[in-house]
Amino acid sequence: NIVAVRLRFGSGSGSARGAARTGAAAVPAPSAGKGMPAASPAPQAPAVPTASATNTNALRLHFRGAPLESVLDYLSDAAGFIIVLDTQVHGRVDVWSDQPVTRDEAVDLLNSVLNKNGYAAIRDGRKLTIVDKSDAKTRNIPVRTGNDPDAVPDNDEIVTQIIPIRFVEARQLASDLSSFVSPQATIVANEAGNSIVVTDTQSNIKHLMQIIQAVDNSAEA
Repeated sequence: NIVAVRLRFGSGSGSARGAARTGAAAVPAPSAGKGMPAASPAPQAPAVPTASATNTNALRLHFRGAPLESVLDYLSDAAGFIIVLDTQVHGRVDVWSDQPVTRDEAVDLLNSVLNKNGYAAIRDGRKLTIVDKSDAKTRNIPVRTGNDPDAVPDNDEIVTQIIPIRFVEARQLASDLSSFVSPQATIVANEAGNSIVVTDTQSNIKHLMQIIQAVDNSAEA
């Protein structure tokens, strides 16, 4: 049976007086199980398995042929990065992980993707500035000092590395190593400090430092 119920807004006493004037008795709403079945709960949309809303350090990457701009949007939304585009970006991304990754790991993966597409990301806290790879060496990139290749991460972040040379002449060594650097890299010798200054990805710098270490150690012997 269908029961029509007219809703009134106002004080309870006013509603009672209205019922008394019309002579109508109040009709209680039927309870579940007495005449009308309980309504089924509305289905909920499944959660998107991308990143925890409360943990920006547990990111799930599932990108297959995704536009590069979509990946940047995801890192901004899920990881809290501020993306600054100093150049128009194009390209597709194929990267996925069944296990969560940290923000630092996500940036390392992003640098690898950008490097393949001719771009670079310069990180300053939460800010990621995307530039052409050829312009990165003139930007505010990290400057590091040391000659131990084991201390250099194997990733595609672009940095400037000052490499002290102990036994061989830095100027000649820089000339000899010029064929080992990538086209976008720079390598110069600082004769006053007998050191080599290289700007390139850290993975390329790591490989170059391994060569320098071997040559320098052989000169000591």
